[in-house]
Amino acid sequence: MTTQQPHPSSDEPIAHNPDIIGSAVPDAKIGREAFGLLLLSFGVLGGLGALGALHWVAGLSAALIGLCASGVVVRRNSKQRWQQDAGAMVAFAAYAGQTALLFYLLQPLGWLAVSSLGIAAGLWLSSDEGA
Repeated sequence: MTTQQPHPSSDEPIAHNPDIIGSAVPDAKIGREAFGLLLLSFGVLGGLGALGALHWVAGLSAALIGLCASGVVVRRNSKQRWQQDAGAMVAFAAYAGQTALLFYLLQPLGWLAVSSLGIAAGLWLSSDEGA
């Protein structure tokens, strides 16, 4: 979008494009963000590895819970329909994997996961947020 603004030394209008001026991100910010994401990735990998070293169920459960949470976040914060659907599919697949793992480990824990989904769905349907 180009607007006409007067030149400071005279009254002649000059072209000014606010979309281009000041929109360049410094390389230092991009490098800092990339380094931060790299550290975050290694931290998550280290945490999952440590939990997996304690017991394979702990590591797998943490990974599935994190995947479910990230699917929910993507679903809630996306504007496009396909991104919302992808987030919902990731969240449901992670929940289904966690539930299957809990049924394998101890059957009452699996039923607890199924019951918690029923409770969450009931709360969502009975609130004003879903409308």
